[in-house]
Amino acid sequence: MLPRLRWFGDKGRTIAGVRLRDCGALGDRAWLTLVDVTFVQGPDETYAVPLVLGVDGGAPSTLSMTLDLDGAPIRAIDALDDPTVCLELLTLFERGASLTTVRGGTIRFVRTERFPRLERVASIVPRRLTAEQSNTSVVYGDLLVMKALRRVKPGITLDYEIGAFLTFRARFPHVPPLAGAIEYLPADGEVTTLGLLQGFVANHGDGWSWVGGHLRQLPPERIDELSEPVFHELARLGGVTGALHVALASGAGDPGFAPEPLTAEDAAEWSERIAADIRRTCEAIQARLPSLPREIADDARTLLAGAPALLARVRDVQALADERCVKIRIHGDYHLGQTLRTDAGFVVLDFEGEPARPLAERRRKQCVLVDVAGMLRSLDYAVHATLPTSATTHAGERWVRRASASFVEGYRNAVAGAPARLLPPSPSAFARALSVFELDKALYEVRYELDNRPTWLGIPLRGLARLLARERAAS
Repeated sequence: MLPRLRWFGDKGRTIAGVRLRDCGALGDRAWLTLVDVTFVQGPDETYAVPLVLGVDGGAPSTLSMTLDLDGAPIRAIDALDDPTVCLELLTLFERGASLTTVRGGTIRFVRTERFPRLERVASIVPRRLTAEQSNTSVVYGDLLVMKALRRVKPGITLDYEIGAFLTFRARFPHVPPLAGAIEYLPADGEVTTLGLLQGFVANHGDGWSWVGGHLRQLPPERIDELSEPVFHELARLGGVTGALHVALASGAGDPGFAPEPLTAEDAAEWSERIAADIRRTCEAIQARLPSLPREIADDARTLLAGAPALLARVRDVQALADERCVKIRIHGDYHLGQTLRTDAGFVVLDFEGEPARPLAERRRKQCVLVDVAGMLRSLDYAVHATLPTSATTHAGERWVRRASASFVEGYRNAVAGAPARLLPPSPSAFARALSVFELDKALYEVRYELDNRPTWLGIPLRGLARLLARERAAS
C-alpha cells in the first residue's frame, strides 16, 4: 500500500517490514501514528500517518486500509481527508495542546505570536491541497496553511528553523509567517518536527506556472522580444532573492546564522566534491549511453568529451576565498516552483534544501551563488520543458540569456549594500564562480533525470553543452 501513496518517498526500495513506533489520540476518532519502515537495502525511515478509525465504507480518501484491532476488522482512512479532523487539529493549535502518546511520548501543538485570533472556527472550511508529494498541506480559509510532514527525522526541520529566524529575527516580509508547529517528543530522544503552521499568502500561483503559462501564449520564435514584462518581474524576483540573502546574513549574534569567512579550505572542499560529481555523472552517462536516443546521446558525448575542461574549471571557486567572501545559510533548493507571485511581489517557500543531499550538508553555510545558480537553471528548464525542441534553438536561448541577466541584475543590486561580502566584487570572478555552481546544479539534474525522468535528460545535458561552449569562447 505505501508505495502507491504520492507522499511515500522510498518507492524505489523494497519494503522488508513495517512496525508501529508510537501513536497518540487526536480527539475521539483520529490518531497520529508514527511507523518505522525497514527495507531490504538501505536505512530505515519513519513516516507520520494520521488516521481516522471506524469510518463507513463510502468515505473517500487518498489512503484506505483495514486494520485488525483485537481480532475485529476496522476501516481507517487518512485523517487529513476528513474536514472535521482538520478543524480539530486547528483547535489543538488554538489551545496550545500537549498530548501524551501510548509509549510515553508527547505531541505538542506549538503556537507563535503570528498565530491569528480565530473567530467561529466551525465556519472555517479546510481544504486539502493535492499538488504536494513529500508532504500534505491543508488550507484553512484565507488564514492559515498547515503542512503535515510525512517522512520525518529527529530534530528541528530546516523549514522550521529558517522560517522562525526569518519571521521573528530578520522580520523578512517575503516568506509565509511561521504561526506554529507540531512537535513529537519521545519518552527518550530528540524532538521531531511533524508539521508546520504558516500564515496563508494570497497569490497568483507559483513562478514555474507563471513562466510556463507566459511562454505557451506566445509565438515561440518571438518569445524573447515579447517578454519585457516578464524580464522586469524576474529582476524583481532577483531583488527579493538578494534581500533574502541579506536577511539570512543578519544574524551576527546567532551561531546558527552568523556569516562566516569563506576559506580556502571551503573552496577546495567544494572543488573536490564537484570534480567527484563530474566523474560520477560521466560514469553514469557512459553506462547508459547505448540506450539513449540519438539526439540525447549527442549531447551526452559532448559532456563526456568536455569533462577535462569542466574539471579544470571547478578551481574557479577559489576566487570566493581570495576576495574574502562569506558563507551563510541559504535556501538550498531554489527554483521557480519555490516562489509565489503576489500583488506585493514574490514570496519564497520551502527551506528544506535538496532532498537528495544529507541533512548535515543541507544545514551547512554555503555560498549564496548556489541559490542564484539554482534559479538560473530553473529558467533554462522552464523554456526547454515548455517549448518544442525546434523552437528553443535560437529564440529560446535568447530568452534564457535575457531572463537570466534580468534576474542577476536585480539580485546584485539588492546585495550591493549587504554588511557582509556575499559576492566577489570583481565581475570576472563573479561570472567564473557562478559558472561553477551552475555546473554543479546541472550535474545534479543529469543524475536526477537519469533515475527519474529520462525523457527530460536532454535539458540539463544541453545546459552543460552551453557551459562548455562558454568555456571554449572564454579561453
